[in-house]
Amino acid sequence: MSRSAMKEIRRGRNRTQAKAVDELNGLAGRLAAEGRVSKRPTFTVRQLSKWESEAQERPYPHPDARVVLEAYYQRSVSELGLLPRGSVNTYAVPVVTPVPLFEQSASAVPFLVGQHAAAPGDQEPPPWLAETTTGAASSEAWKIAEDEVDLLRAAADDMDAQDQQFGGNRLWRPTRAHLLWVHHMIDRGIYDEDLGQQLHALAGKFTTSLGWFCYDAGLHTEARQHFSEALNAAMLTGDDVLASRTLSNMARQAVDLNKGREAIRFSRLAQTHANLWSAPTRVTALLAIREAQGHARVGDAFNCESAIKRAWKEWERGKDDRDPDWTTFLNVAELTCLEGMCRLDLGQTVLAQQLLAKSEQLQVVAHSRNRGMCLGRLSVAAIKAGDVDHSVQATTKAIELIRTSCMSSARAVEQLKIVHDGLAPHHRARGVGDLLEEIRAVVA
Repeated sequence: MSRSAMKEIRRGRNRTQAKAVDELNGLAGRLAAEGRVSKRPTFTVRQLSKWESEAQERPYPHPDARVVLEAYYQRSVSELGLLPRGSVNTYAVPVVTPVPLFEQSASAVPFLVGQHAAAPGDQEPPPWLAETTTGAASSEAWKIAEDEVDLLRAAADDMDAQDQQFGGNRLWRPTRAHLLWVHHMIDRGIYDEDLGQQLHALAGKFTTSLGWFCYDAGLHTEARQHFSEALNAAMLTGDDVLASRTLSNMARQAVDLNKGREAIRFSRLAQTHANLWSAPTRVTALLAIREAQGHARVGDAFNCESAIKRAWKEWERGKDDRDPDWTTFLNVAELTCLEGMCRLDLGQTVLAQQLLAKSEQLQVVAHSRNRGMCLGRLSVAAIKAGDVDHSVQATTKAIELIRTSCMSSARAVEQLKIVHDGLAPHHRARGVGDLLEEIRAVVA
């Protein structure tokens, strides 16, 4: 982005510097109340003027201020042109943008696509990747069609469905491209208030999905960044559904990062937001089992047991027409698996093995990622229960699933590394030595 990116975004939102500063201070207060920043920063018009200036080096905001700025502008501070002293702005490189979703006239789209018939040279991008420039047709002529938004929404649903079936390794890149396009539509297009709300909701949907796909691909830092962006967007727009979903995702990741207390906090905050939109029982069941996983990770058996019972009670109340698509994965097999994971973290290895074995039998065959994760955890539970034979059986199934299905999940592969370490002390047992070699070949 250019050095005046902050000014361009502010003007694009029809904000004066004073109005922008008021909104920044208001957002800072909300983020401080939520514990997203350690200390509430204060913004002034003079400070904003310095950041918006064309000076070679501008003041670099302190960490709490950076969090607020990134939430407000929906860009990283690097993209806004704010860099530590002596850094190089890598965002100064022109960003290519994708082709429009629907055929439009050359004057209707702010691109230089099709302007010249000559073949591109070695140093020029192909015309369908031409970059946006100030010399392009005015964005005032680019009216966003409702069909475009509907198509993007369907694409987001399709990606979530593919993740539930196969995993997110191959989904985070196209999802990021879709998200960039939605932001381009928001920044450059013309639309009414209703369509604008739909676009912002769609951006939030893509952002939290992108966070989940990055998490499933083992990109934890990127996942946390996208989850934070999605949560900030939810707070800014008052989207309690998006907040509930995002906090649920954050809680699940926190368990994998061994941050049990953080998982509990995220789950409970998600439940608060769920209450605000009278969420259906599938949502409340999911958030209850997420909380249970946090309690299990910190070894709190009493509160874990209570949350598990609450999850099953909510789940048994049945489906609802209002169930969001991001809860459809929570069938009896998956809820049983999640309880088994809780039991495993609590050291209840025999019960964990029983639950995970039951879950594996109930898993939908087409959902290779969830089945593979269940098999990996079943193998770990069997090892800890001293049942090496059943661990070998479960691991063999998991490897076969990875090799023969279209599963694409770094988490499932990472689970095999844990299995490998657990089986290594039993390398002399029947079949274990060969299996260890197979695991190493898969995870290499």
